[in-house]
This record gives sequence, C-alpha cells and structure tokens, in this order.
Amino acid sequence: MLTVRKLTPELMERLRPISDASLAGEEVMLRIGRSGFTLGYVPLPRAEWRSFPMVSRAEPARLLADPNAAIFLAFEDDAFVGQAAVAADVETGWTEIIDIRVDAAHRRQGVARALLNAIESFSRKHDMRGLRITVTDTNPAACQFCEHCGFTLQGLDRHALIYTEQERDKPLARRACQLHFYQQHQKG
Repeated sequence: MLTVRKLTPELMERLRPISDASLAGEEVMLRIGRSGFTLGYVPLPRAEWRSFPMVSRAEPARLLADPNAAIFLAFEDDAFVGQAAVAADVETGWTEIIDIRVDAAHRRQGVARALLNAIESFSRKHDMRGLRITVTDTNPAACQFCEHCGFTLQGLDRHALIYTEQERDKPLARRACQLHFYQQHQKG
C-alpha cells in the first residue's frame, strides 16, 4: 500500500538516493502563440538516457529546520520509493516544488501524484495561492507530468543554465532552458 509521510528526524535514516536517470524518446518543442506558451513533443532519432541530479536547495537537514518547507517521502509497503521537497514562499504566495522524484521501478504507478497531493495539502495549510515548479526542457517526462497534472506553462528562462558545466559545450541553440509551470488552487 502506498503511503506518503512528511520527513521527521526519525525518518532521516530512511532517506536514500533515488535514481535520477530516465530514458528520453522525445524532445520538448516550445511554441509561443497569442494564447501563451504551449509545448509540443518531437520524437528523437534515437532514445537517450538523461540524468537529473538532486537539486542543491533540497538539502533535507536545511528543509527540516524551516517551518515553511517540507520533504514528503513515499513508501510502497515499507520500501522507500519517492520524495518531494517543497517550500512556501510567503512573499509571493506560491508553494515551490523544489524537487520531486520517484524510483525508476515505481514510476507510472501513482507515486508522484500521491506526493503532489501531499504538497497541495501543505500549500493549502500555509494559505498559498498555488503551486509552481521549474523543470528543464531536456526533461520531457517532467514536462508531460506537469501538463497532465493541470500545471500551466507560464514562463521560461533561457539564460539560467547556459553557462553551467553541463551545458556550456553545446551550441547555444541546443542549451537547456528552464520552464516555469504554475497551478492555482481551486476555490472551495
């Protein structure tokens, strides 16, 4: 049975690294029109493995000490299968999903959705207006997950990553950019 728990000091020893690799078979293509941004997906000539390391701001000890932040852990029976780190930004009124990841063997089984439900409860408890998440355009699975869960693409940042070690050797047009998705809480 799938359960989601908020990280406590007692659960710290249950944390372990979760595989960050995923197989990408398509590429994200951004379109800008009169109604805003839309994403399209173009098949890659050949599928490739991509790696997405843990976000440095998702440090468990730091988030555990912050009353406006949390880490949620997902367990299938007693096995640790996923985690999500969030922070309520009281200045802007948005709950930022800092990082969300699910063990490869448990993907597409509702784990990320269960984590998202816990995040939404956290956000409502902190009286935030909704959720926001930033993903890269090199992660089509995350983009599709955001769209499937009702997030809307509201912006992008082409310069945030272009000089990182991972991106600087690529041609400028092929460097990753950040996509900013938002989901407003429904009233009631």
